[in-house]
Amino acid sequence: MRLKVLAFILAIAVVVSILSLLVFSFEGGFNGRGRGMASGVPESVWLVLFIAPLLMAISALGYSLVFPELSQERSRKPTSRLVEKESALSAVLRVLENDERKVIETLSAEGGIMLQKDIRWKTGFSRVKTHRILLRLTKRGIVSAEKHYNTNKITLADWLTNETEKS
Repeated sequence: MRLKVLAFILAIAVVVSILSLLVFSFEGGFNGRGRGMASGVPESVWLVLFIAPLLMAISALGYSLVFPELSQERSRKPTSRLVEKESALSAVLRVLENDERKVIETLSAEGGIMLQKDIRWKTGFSRVKTHRILLRLTKRGIVSAEKHYNTNKITLADWLTNETEKS
């Protein structure tokens, strides 16, 4: 869309510049004696009408060269094949922070159920850091925790494990 607007502005600027140049040349130029249809308008106005659109056209062209992604028309909607192939787990992993991603990958690799102390040992995080990460993930509904003796039993959410079983 931006590319079309940029091309439209460029085309209008070039047309206005050419028309003002034609009128200016019929007027007689800078020191000409010609008497055109706009003989009462000062020459500086015609010069501005010629140069301003020309500068706008050059700016638009330079902008499109500096930012070439405007010329590539990308669809904003993903194709249906990509949506089908992407599981809920991979979508969640994309938006998590690095520490949270490491915990979820560890949990997923172990089948979706682990003890909190085992997650701590597998990831190498401290007890407090593991607890805080799991607390954040629990609040978002990505994992659930239930008391299991001296530790917690962490389970990956059903909506994440169902997707991975279907694939």
